[in-house]
Amino acid sequence: MNPDADIWIAFARTFGVLFMALALLLLVFYLIRRFLAARGKEGTRDLIRVLTVHHLSPKEKLVLVTVLDETILIGVTPNQISKIAVLEKRADIPALSTGSAPKDTDAGFSALLNRKLGHSFSGFKKTTIDTDKVKDA
Repeated sequence: MNPDADIWIAFARTFGVLFMALALLLLVFYLIRRFLAARGKEGTRDLIRVLTVHHLSPKEKLVLVTVLDETILIGVTPNQISKIAVLEKRADIPALSTGSAPKDTDAGFSALLNRKLGHSFSGFKKTTIDTDKVKDA
């Protein structure tokens, strides 16, 4: 036989076995992930659930979450997370009490926030800074 042909046959066998081993390894990883994910979903329940998110600015938002059947309004910034209010009843939230989300979720969330905090945010005035006074000081 030709020695060059034997080298190519050995090369093909080596890469064939390597390909089969990698394919078997990927199949095992896929099956493990599939069966562990299916088993994990059966016995767990959602202890923490995000109900809605209202973005105040690109990096600041208000988040309404449910933790162990208690509804909490939290503020999230890049530096901290703050608890703003704890809602006593689920009836305080129109989307949760009726079982369906309102058509305009931003308006529903804003109304809930205004009701809880006791004032409206629509009346903010735009302020300007007098640069002459700042330079003199």
